[in-house]
Amino acid sequence: MSSSINNIVLITGGNQGIGLGIAKKLAIEFPGYHIIIGSRNASRGVEAASSLSSQGLSVSSVQLDVTDDASIAAAREAIETKYQRLDVLINNAGIALDGQNGDITMRRLLHLTYDTNIFGAAAVTEEFLPLLRKSTLPRLVFISSVMGSLASAADFENPLSKMLLPAYNSSKTALNMLMLHYANMLSGEGFKVNSCCPGYIATNMTQFRGPGTTEQGAINACRLATLGKDGETGTFSSKEGIIKW
Repeated sequence: MSSSINNIVLITGGNQGIGLGIAKKLAIEFPGYHIIIGSRNASRGVEAASSLSSQGLSVSSVQLDVTDDASIAAAREAIETKYQRLDVLINNAGIALDGQNGDITMRRLLHLTYDTNIFGAAAVTEEFLPLLRKSTLPRLVFISSVMGSLASAADFENPLSKMLLPAYNSSKTALNMLMLHYANMLSGEGFKVNSCCPGYIATNMTQFRGPGTTEQGAINACRLATLGKDGETGTFSSKEGIIKW
């Protein structure tokens, strides 16, 4: 590992969309950071990393399927062998399946959504905690959504309350609670643990309908990933500021 690298960052689901936007922005603006793109499809991860590294950026990839415990363990072993630690974990991998298949049952819809958005984020975090504990300033970022805000959902005058996506929305609410669990558990160990809403961004997940760019969606995630010792922890925010729970 180059002596100029002072932070190792892992981004799950980093080969496309907001994850790739975060990888690119971090690599460009923070040359002391090495970015590892976690990708369920190994070849797509290699392709994304190669595209960025060809621009002189410090980026590599690792095969990582957040729904597969063996894949998570193998990724942790690979990163531990090469870098011995992890400084930043960005739990970005996520899916939104509501309304995409009218034949799917609610039970199946919830199972698939939570398996990636919640169970996957929890399993990855647990697996990588030992490596994060080796960092002098460990940071955990959970990519959430304002759609998970109970305050917005409970305000029937708020347009967000009319966006009825029960699996996706509730998974992001649960993700915020998961974040708070780790923020509390790790508060005495110097961790910075936060949830981030990237905004409504044009990605494959939104069928490219969002008005925002992936660069805009990466702004707050990159800020949280590079917090100093005086940075906040246990918060839910977007680039515009704090979001009500």
